[in-house]
Amino acid sequence: MVETMDLVRRLSQSIRPALAFLAARFDRGGALGLSLTVAVAVIVATGWAFGEVAENVIERDDLAARDGTVTGWLVAQRNDALTDAMQVLTNLGAFFVVVPLAVIVAMAVPAGWGRRRTVLLVLVLTAGTSLIVYAIKLLIGRPRPTLEEVLATATGYAFPSGHSAQAVVAYATLAYLLTRRWRRRSVAVVAWTTAAALALVVGFSRMYLGVHWLTDVIGGYLLAAVWMVTVLTVVHTIATLRRPGETRRRSAPAAR
Repeated sequence: MVETMDLVRRLSQSIRPALAFLAARFDRGGALGLSLTVAVAVIVATGWAFGEVAENVIERDDLAARDGTVTGWLVAQRNDALTDAMQVLTNLGAFFVVVPLAVIVAMAVPAGWGRRRTVLLVLVLTAGTSLIVYAIKLLIGRPRPTLEEVLATATGYAFPSGHSAQAVVAYATLAYLLTRRWRRRSVAVVAWTTAAALALVVGFSRMYLGVHWLTDVIGGYLLAAVWMVTVLTVVHTIATLRRPGETRRRSAPAAR
């Protein structure tokens, strides 16, 4: 009986650090608490989803097998007014539009990090998106849709959609900066709703104009989400760990 109790006591002592570690991951405060846990879960989930879409594209099955049907339906819905609108709105995802816009907003709304750091963050997000998209395009090498009438100029491979990815990163970053500067629910609702609407419009325009498949756009969205959440999580965690109060909070459990 004594040996059994001793074994139980030793097991509880060995498990206690692991339980404390898990409990800390769900602590609302601190840089390594709940916010980091949620961010990592989002990164893993979106990364997995992007991998699934990329696999569909490579193997040409499941969702990718429906690309032709979706493109054909969109072509059938074309009309002059909608075409004119899409040819203008698609530029909202162009690198030469989103980068200057993001830099201007970053300089106007530095969000507590200072202008230089905020602008650097914006450039890392937007330029990084372009580099990653370009690398994956070369790796997968998916041809663009072959239609009788393509309504926009596009070069290179199709998957993932660079315009869609840039739209997500740029407008979500701007929404993030605005909500950090003005911490009101009304600002958050307007900022994030507008960012989502702009990203959806850009993605739709790429399909409507005949330069991307549906899975190209979805892949662009998911890739952008993985990259943006990863960068912002790293930046937020480092910034929080540098605060004096955070150092004391992390060292407090060890002193018990």
